[in-house]
Amino acid sequence: MMFDISYIKIGAVLAILAAVGLGYWHYTSILSDREQLRIQVSSLTDQRDQAIKTANDNADAAKELEATYKVQIAALEVMATETAAAEALSRAFTDDLAGAEDIAIPDALAKPFLKRFGGRP
Repeated sequence: MMFDISYIKIGAVLAILAAVGLGYWHYTSILSDREQLRIQVSSLTDQRDQAIKTANDNADAAKELEATYKVQIAALEVMATETAAAEALSRAFTDDLAGAEDIAIPDALAKPFLKRFGGRP
């Protein structure tokens, strides 16, 4: 019977050594995976930070563009108002000229002009 106990003891020691060896192997593989995951997290964090910076830059550019757009719209509205006023004034002048009598130009002024530009003197 003593013989059986020594095999049991040897088997138990081997089982314990195997469990410790497997535990150590598992622990080192987890550390290796952990380091790789740490590198991936660092890379993804950098990518995320760059994406956030790009998004913020785009938002700032959009705000500037909107401000420029509003300034241009205001300038166009002023120009449209001024154009409408000029058009009304032009119509008023056209109406005044259409109803006006011919104006006689003194000969002293008309003759040099007509001679210069080929009209009848």
